[in-house]
Amino acid sequence: MGGIGKTTLAQQIYNDPKINDAFVLRSWIWVSKSFTSRADLLKEIIRNTGGRYGESTTIAELQNILCDVLCGKSLFLVLDDIWDDNIWNDLIKNPIGGTTTKCRVLVTTRDRNTGVKMGAIHIHNVNKLSLDSGWELLCKKVFLNNNTQDMQRLKDIGMKIVEKCDGLPVAIKAIAGLLITKNQNKKEWESVLGSNAWTIKGLPEELEGALYLSYEALPSALKHCFLYCALYPRGRELSRNDLVCQWIAEGYIEAKGNASMEDVAKSYYMELICRSFLQPDPEYANMSFCTIHDLLRALAEFFAGDESFLGDSQEVQSTESMKKLRRLTVTSNRESVSIPHLDCLRSLRLWTPPSLNTQVIGNLKHLRLLFLNGDKIENIPDSIGDLVHLRLLDLEHTCIHNLPNSLGNLINLQFLLLNDCNSLHILPNSITKLYNLRWLGVEGTPLNYVPKGIGKLEHLHHVEGLIIGDNGDDGEEGCNLEELQMVENLSYLSVTNLEKSSSKSASVLSNKTHLRDLRLRCTPNYTDRHIQQQEMDIIVQIFDELCPPPCLEDLVIRDFFGGRYPKWMSSISINAAFPELIYLNLINCSNCSHLPQLGQLPQLKYLRIEGAIAVVSIGLEFLGNYNREPTEIVFPKLEILLFYNMSNWEEWSLISVEEEDNEPEYSKPLMFFPHLNRIVIEGCPKLKALPSGLNRVNLPQLFIRDAHSLSRVSHLPVLKELEFDNCPMLEYVEKLDSLQSLNVIDYEEDNTSLSQWLISFLQQREEKPHDDLFQLHLACSAQALKGCLQGRPHWSFIQQVPRFIGYAEDQRLYMKYTKEPYYYETNITDED
Repeated sequence: MGGIGKTTLAQQIYNDPKINDAFVLRSWIWVSKSFTSRADLLKEIIRNTGGRYGESTTIAELQNILCDVLCGKSLFLVLDDIWDDNIWNDLIKNPIGGTTTKCRVLVTTRDRNTGVKMGAIHIHNVNKLSLDSGWELLCKKVFLNNNTQDMQRLKDIGMKIVEKCDGLPVAIKAIAGLLITKNQNKKEWESVLGSNAWTIKGLPEELEGALYLSYEALPSALKHCFLYCALYPRGRELSRNDLVCQWIAEGYIEAKGNASMEDVAKSYYMELICRSFLQPDPEYANMSFCTIHDLLRALAEFFAGDESFLGDSQEVQSTESMKKLRRLTVTSNRESVSIPHLDCLRSLRLWTPPSLNTQVIGNLKHLRLLFLNGDKIENIPDSIGDLVHLRLLDLEHTCIHNLPNSLGNLINLQFLLLNDCNSLHILPNSITKLYNLRWLGVEGTPLNYVPKGIGKLEHLHHVEGLIIGDNGDDGEEGCNLEELQMVENLSYLSVTNLEKSSSKSASVLSNKTHLRDLRLRCTPNYTDRHIQQQEMDIIVQIFDELCPPPCLEDLVIRDFFGGRYPKWMSSISINAAFPELIYLNLINCSNCSHLPQLGQLPQLKYLRIEGAIAVVSIGLEFLGNYNREPTEIVFPKLEILLFYNMSNWEEWSLISVEEEDNEPEYSKPLMFFPHLNRIVIEGCPKLKALPSGLNRVNLPQLFIRDAHSLSRVSHLPVLKELEFDNCPMLEYVEKLDSLQSLNVIDYEEDNTSLSQWLISFLQQREEKPHDDLFQLHLACSAQALKGCLQGRPHWSFIQQVPRFIGYAEDQRLYMKYTKEPYYYETNITDED
């Protein structure tokens, strides 16, 4: 049965620390009924277990590589949603069983017989949720404020609704997504309970009831958006930005009031998540990627009916029903594919990269969306200009060398996506005729220039990779930043080669009241040669005059070679200049010796400073105009602080010398970094010490890599996770009373034993009582790891650690130890 929670239970087991402790390698493989390539399954396992398969493509070659990757190691493997027992018996069983020291395989399947045929030792039937558990899940989704009074008042009706969901978590979540849109009163809930949709017939049994009712309650526009998701192959993540473009191009979205179509589409995306039709990927805090449950995908496929087809185009039959086909997504393992002549086709997508005779495209006169991706696509025919209904053209990651001038005939085109086309150097001048264009993406594409006249495209909303000036030798004049003066609706702008901009660009950004994301970049590698002072002065002047609007939420400045940051960043009133800024990246600003005063930015959550090689010291000025008033908070919302590749950085101060000399007197909590979760310091070889005052910051995570001069990390009372990688001068690590995870990476072959600071730290732990949450991860030389084995010199320290995992020689050698319950495993022999 689908939607009962098999995958959820498997995920809980897979992520359990005991599994991580007991196995060197773990791999999760989503198989599904619709998988198309056994070779791809083997490649996925090889990737998951840290191996490389290179150019190998045959089953035999990949099985041999898998044997080599797994040899002498233990493996925990999950095969999720498996339908065919031969996947295990014929493909995976032998290379895994014959090489691993220990292997456990967890399988989820809807068919008990599949598990039996695979030789399952234990079969666990996942039961439906009890009525009480179902009600608890519903309350968790509906009563976000945890109002127990409302829960009790609506419990009788709610329990009846839960009962109709038949104990299926996916159905309960879907019906909760409907209830959350209703007023929390008995009348509204009774209307849901009494809906005729519960008993509608003519559906597949697994789609009846709650799933259909939740779908039927969607507004019409949301139904269209949801059904569109069925065009994505199973197991593939859905990108918010991709869906926004595609929904608009399909005509599902209309602007509302002051909200743009992009804003409306994003709100639909969030509503589908809220209603549990889409599940956000937890790896992305901004929910920019999501997945769709198999049962909900089946629901979308059912209602999309004959209008949509996903699969091998050779399977599209010339039947009467094919006249209804509007959307075709091709996924095929063939070397080449052909597209049937379908007059009414509105959307064509080549998802996998087979070769295609692109000449057939010109025959599909009614196309609105066209996706041709992959390195097998090398040319676009002139007939592309005949597709006058086209709204979206996606040619990303292709090997096209040019685009025909007929592209300018696509007067209805809204989205032109050309990112990462590594062989494309010139755009046709006719691109300036695409008056309805909303998105232009050329990021990562080595264009010589973008044709002058781009400013005519007044509807542009999103521009990625705009190149200023001319990089070529053909005499054509490229666009200038001032051309964007009339493009008032921009919400995203990424621009490069800014040193080629003119001084006339002064106010080009200040009138962009919708601009949220801004990426400013000078020519990459421009600073590899000697920079003249005049050039530095000019680029500073150009940046000074840009003056981004105060509505910015995300700002990136990259490869800026001026001697100071622009005035709008250096001002003590930066908090007024950027009251909404959340993300800030300053990358390779190599000539700026002082950082801006960033501490007063009221909404800043993420700060990355990379390649600031002129910075020697970071002092109190970094905190901003900070007078230490009782109500004044510095970096009030900052959560992540990253420092990368600052080769000359030596000192970091958070408090004054007076405060440092009178530490006990100033031991009250400091008014900065109240929400800081993580600091990363990487590639800062001259940094001598962490700043005084950091001990009064509630910092849970600290990662330090390639800090060759750092000698001490101490007095961080709430630190829970700490990592050191290549910190050879480290001598003291102490007073970390809350530490739960220590990761030490030191592959230097000359280090044949544990570092003295690590031995001292473990000895300190022995002297005071600790809970059993602490774990030590060690990656070191083979000789150092041998010293940790039972009976060896450092075993007396290791055996006091609740959990220990050690690796050497790129994980070829390993040792695992758990104190309680006792567990010890290693593949190290005397010969190693």
